[in-house]
Amino acid sequence: MPRTKEQFEEIRKSSRQKILDAALEVFAKQGYNSATVDAIAKTARISKGLMYNYFKSKDEVLNELMIGMMDALMCEYMPLKPDKKFTKDDIINFITVGIDLVLQKPHYWKLYFSVFVQPEVMVKVFDKMMKMGQPYLVAMIEYFKEKGVENPEVMMRYFSAVMDGIQFHCMIDPKSFPAEDVKKLLIKQFVL
Repeated sequence: MPRTKEQFEEIRKSSRQKILDAALEVFAKQGYNSATVDAIAKTARISKGLMYNYFKSKDEVLNELMIGMMDALMCEYMPLKPDKKFTKDDIINFITVGIDLVLQKPHYWKLYFSVFVQPEVMVKVFDKMMKMGQPYLVAMIEYFKEKGVENPEVMMRYFSAVMDGIQFHCMIDPKSFPAEDVKKLLIKQFVL
């Protein structure tokens, strides 16, 4: 019996995800620069030619992974309501989800941090990621401004840097990092 258009689309979607999962694994183990299309295809258990059927290059795979990760983070886990300002609950959610996701998906975050410390790799995704993150940065600045913080932009940068450091520690020491206690400290410090 011939496959339907929907079945072909499902197979295509599944194959694409298989490649992305394999690339995430390879990038996390080898780093972006050392990873090869051959290694990704081998890990995905597909031919190199089939991989090129879905992605033009290793850069395109990286872009899809990073933008997909940011999209999930921003849209699914921490949706920003355009007509509403950040509330205390939004900051608490940002802290909680920001830590929990690192503990739940360490491979994604290993890729995230490795990209940020490689300027030649970061340039490949920076503009898109900043465009996606900009509304959150503005909303946080407004939140801190409304709470009477003297320099809300500096506070937003400080908050972001603290979260980055905590997420990094969660990634390198997920079993013994005191995540719940740290969340309480963050909430106490930043939920004004």
